[in-house]
Amino acid sequence: MLTDKKEKKEKMVETIIGPETVIEGKIKLPTSLRIDGKIYGEVECQGDIFIGKDGYVEPTIKAKNINIAGEVRGDLYTTEKVYVQPKGKLIGSATSKGIVIDDGGIFSGESTIVEDEKDVKSKKKDTKNNNKKDKQVANY
Repeated sequence: MLTDKKEKKEKMVETIIGPETVIEGKIKLPTSLRIDGKIYGEVECQGDIFIGKDGYVEPTIKAKNINIAGEVRGDLYTTEKVYVQPKGKLIGSATSKGIVIDDGGIFSGESTIVEDEKDVKSKKKDTKNNNKKDKQVANY
């Protein structure tokens, strides 16, 4: 029962960064987030992140799933998957269980596919130490 409440809370989009909004700094929240504006700083949430077609984020995002229709420049860490939509753009690195790039989506960088959440956390530490062993590199 507690897990159902937690999952429901993670899926709720309680916060929307509007198209005219620019944020500089760290954002941390327990629910999902939609970004239609610009964020310059670390974004961390326990739910999913949806980046709208006019949304822009740099340099770091940590979430369950990240869905990109806009642009992201930097490092992504997900416990599930990264989705790049037809006009979405990801320039940087992605550490996740998988990455899906639709026709027309752009990904330029490095991807690391991990098996579970513990691997994502350990890869974050490895990346900070510039330890690039066991990485699967994909440049598109």
